[in-house]
Amino acid sequence: RIFSSKRNVSIMDFSNYIFRSSFIGNIISVPKPLTSKQLETLAAFRKKDKLTDLQKKDLISLEYKHNESKEFKLNDGAKKLLNQIVFDEKYGRIWVLENDYLEKGNRVEKKSRDLMTKVLNIPLVKDDERKKNEWVTGKRDINTDNIIIDIKSKFDFNSFNSCLTDSSNEIYLRQLDCYMDLWNVKESLLCHVLVDTPFDIIINRLKKLQWSDVILDLGHDNFIDGQISSDDKIELVIKEISNHIYTREGLENFCNEFEAIKIEWFNDFVEIPESARIHMIPHTFDKVRIEQRNECIKLAREYMKT
Repeated sequence: RIFSSKRNVSIMDFSNYIFRSSFIGNIISVPKPLTSKQLETLAAFRKKDKLTDLQKKDLISLEYKHNESKEFKLNDGAKKLLNQIVFDEKYGRIWVLENDYLEKGNRVEKKSRDLMTKVLNIPLVKDDERKKNEWVTGKRDINTDNIIIDIKSKFDFNSFNSCLTDSSNEIYLRQLDCYMDLWNVKESLLCHVLVDTPFDIIINRLKKLQWSDVILDLGHDNFIDGQISSDDKIELVIKEISNHIYTREGLENFCNEFEAIKIEWFNDFVEIPESARIHMIPHTFDKVRIEQRNECIKLAREYMKT
């Protein structure tokens, strides 16, 4: 079907295109309002009968910024995403974003949910229902009645640590806005969770180290069967593994499975407590944010027509 010549690309209509909730954060760009001081200055300038040349220039600048603050626009990142969606929809291609980060997230979904269940002492059950309205479609992670819980399994310790203050959380919160809208729920939790990375993904990461910094003896083309080439390379291996494994049990299992990795290298290994591997951000439903979303979706649909 993908390569069928019968697909009529000339009549594709994006006037009512329904977006996946996970895309919404990449589409929304909210105009930046004037500061309270700028608004005060603007109001004062408007009341004055006479302005200096400099004040006239400032007034024009403030008026322009004030008008801009009311106008929604798509940024270049949003347009790039919309271009991809249109191309896929028109020509029957399937856009699959594949990388180690997404692969881990998909594969440890249950582990992350189980960790949340254990730490919160609340049974969390997967929800397979998908909902949609005239704007978005989505499938939430957890089946609950009065709160949306969205789990983001972090790729490694560094990405988990950065999420504590990372502004990219806003992209995830926009996704939660959609879920709360779809399920008519007023409260939500964005949950960053850290669980051990699947072993084959770690091995692939170690193999990538081999490209830039030889860590194996010459003649060993298989990392699993090889030996670390020198003591200073052991530190690189320890650093990479410790960034992906957080439990003593996981570390021991990894070393037992791969002979080249020695458990005695990890005498300084510190297991991260389960409660320290969950970071929760509460988020409340806001009608204004939904209105902002809808304005951006309108712009997106118009852009997709072009």
